[in-house]
Amino acid sequence: MSKDFYVGVDGGGTKTKAVVTDCNFVPIGEGVGGSSNIRLSVEKSWNSINNAIDSALSGTGISLNDNEYNFHAGMGLAGISIEKAKHDFLNTKHPFKTLLLETDAYVACLGAHDGSDGSIISIGTGVIGYSIKGDKSFRIGGWGFPHADTAGGAWLGMEVVRLTFSWIDGCIAGSKLLENIYNHFDNNLTEFIAWANSSKSTDFATLAPMVIQGLKTDDKYALILVDKAVKEIKLMANALMKNIENKESKCLLLGGISPFLFPYMQDEKFLALGDKTKTADQGAIYMLKRHFNK
Repeated sequence: MSKDFYVGVDGGGTKTKAVVTDCNFVPIGEGVGGSSNIRLSVEKSWNSINNAIDSALSGTGISLNDNEYNFHAGMGLAGISIEKAKHDFLNTKHPFKTLLLETDAYVACLGAHDGSDGSIISIGTGVIGYSIKGDKSFRIGGWGFPHADTAGGAWLGMEVVRLTFSWIDGCIAGSKLLENIYNHFDNNLTEFIAWANSSKSTDFATLAPMVIQGLKTDDKYALILVDKAVKEIKLMANALMKNIENKESKCLLLGGISPFLFPYMQDEKFLALGDKTKTADQGAIYMLKRHFNK
């Protein structure tokens, strides 16, 4: 039996996913760990990654720390744009013979396009666009909330809060959506103000499902926000597609908000919903394949 195994890791601010394959890139196990945003903590990231890999290897009789085996790892992690965090991460003692490190957006793009060149826009709490063309990659967005990430869950939540305050002030007409937002805070203005002034992106994102629910009844403010979001995503997609030579390729929309925005942009033939089964940890395996095929 070959002594070589390949490890693909997708690490984000919420959780870490790992897949381990044999020498023929056939998966032998998958595992999940905690957060691995290296900007926040290199030590915690390594612990989460190791836990995810240990979980993937559970029951195989193979150990990550067994010197009998060679482990080659491809990792897509949040936070690697911070050079110090990236340096500290790579200089932490680890068991891998090969360690490739890229952004989580990079491996998500590779995974979505089966290891080929292509473009994605991931619309979750935040928004980031990414294109891969050979050895080059291009990024749009992902600069953080509130100054960027238009169309993401955090943005939707913040914008509906703004509209709700305008309605409370009597500046705009109300709607069922705005009433539902205020009711979410028990119609208590003091509580609402305190929450809005102390909340982070993940907090605002908890209100996004209420905006999406408003689409089902054609709530005018839900439609206004989605129209703004769709225009932003179209602008990003057009910019990304300039980097792709294959005009038959589509920009794939990923993330939890995408399925709700896509019905409002189906007129754009170069956009399509990504396949949820094509994961970023598999994209990290494709990254390893690309590396060893050179």
